[in-house]
Amino acid sequence: MKKVLLLTTGGTIASKSGEMGLLPEMNSAMLLDYASDLRKYYDIDTKDLLNLDRSNIQSE
Repeated sequence: MKKVLLLTTGGTIASKSGEMGLLPEMNSAMLLDYASDLRKYYDIDTKDLLNLDRSNIQSE
């Protein structure tokens, strides 16, 4: 079985609507729940690196 590491940084995919617009609220385990059938084919580990909106991620 192939191994996969899912790294998350927050961003649009991990966001939910709030009073101030989209906010990153979902962690890697929550995102993996949406694609849980992938676990039939892959050994998936997850790691949350950041929890930021993409507009708040800078190169420095």
